[in-house]
Amino acid sequence: MTHITYRRSTASDAPEVFDLVTRSILRLAPHPYDQGVVDTWMIGRVAEDYRPDCADQCLWIAEVNEKQIGFAHGVLGEVMRLFVDADFVGIGAGAGLMDLALADALQNGSGKVRIDATLNAVPFYKKWGFIEIGTGVFSGRDEELPPIDIVKLERMF
Repeated sequence: MTHITYRRSTASDAPEVFDLVTRSILRLAPHPYDQGVVDTWMIGRVAEDYRPDCADQCLWIAEVNEKQIGFAHGVLGEVMRLFVDADFVGIGAGAGLMDLALADALQNGSGKVRIDATLNAVPFYKKWGFIEIGTGVFSGRDEELPPIDIVKLERMF
């Protein structure tokens, strides 16, 4: 059995978080996203974009043998990000990260958590009892880039 450890992020985690996101996105083509979407997904993004959240210890980092294999980011009322390296899917890292992100998301006591999920992640969140409440696209992309379709999910706890 693989031993997974979890810890809060530090500023020095930003480059590996960026690399993990980049590697994950490259595996999304041709399904569920077109190659044109995947090829432009990270345009304008750099590792430094992740440094403030990492430095503020906003992210949970999952590791195996001191190698970063995933991360999650929960804020009040929302799970903002959850990524697991494709080579480590199925060993429980996603579930552990989800538990931690949900704990952060539920600190406000409202009991409602929202997620804007990529198309490939919807089945994972549905296993956690989240239901679809709509669709949309990720905000913040230049208009000339192809949109990144998402599914809006919600669950009451």
